[in-house]
Parts: sequence; C-alpha cells; structure tokens
Amino acid sequence: MTRSNENGSRLDRIETLMLELATASVRHDNEFSRINATLERVTQQQEANNQAIAQNQQAIAQLTADQQLSRQDINTLTASIQELRNMVADYIQSRSETQ
Repeated sequence: MTRSNENGSRLDRIETLMLELATASVRHDNEFSRINATLERVTQQQEANNQAIAQNQQAIAQLTADQQLSRQDINTLTASIQELRNMVADYIQSRSETQ
C-alpha cells in the first residue's frame, strides 16, 4: 500500500503542477492580450498624431505663403502711398510756384 500511496502522491503533485502550469499559461496569454491591445492603441494614437502633424505642416506652409503675399501687398501699398505723397508734394510745390 505504500507504493500505491507513493504513486498517488506523485500523481497529485503532477496534477498540481499541471494546474499551476495551466493557470500560469492563461495568465501569460491574458497579459499578452493586454499588451497587444495597449500596443494597438499606441499605434493608432501615433497614426492620428502623424496625421495631425501633416495637417499642421500644411497649415503652416499655407500661412507662410499667405504671409509672404501679405508682405508683398504691404510693400506695394507702401510704394503706392509714397508715390501718392510725392505726387501731392509735387502738386503743392507747383501750386506754390504759380502763386
């Protein structure tokens, strides 16, 4: 009966180890599932960030182009004002000379 008890005890230990192994395997699988889900969320967020960056770069490029056009318009307007001032000064001077 000792031998039978010994075998039973070994089987119990083996069953216990198998149960622990199965439990550890399930925990491992669950942890990897959580990690994969987290990585997927991070990847999606990175893609969204990359799209936002691309949109911001386009907006910056458009604003830069608009700013350059505005500077040109300001330069043109400044030149026109200077030309008008010269014309008025010339007119005033010619009126002064005729009087």
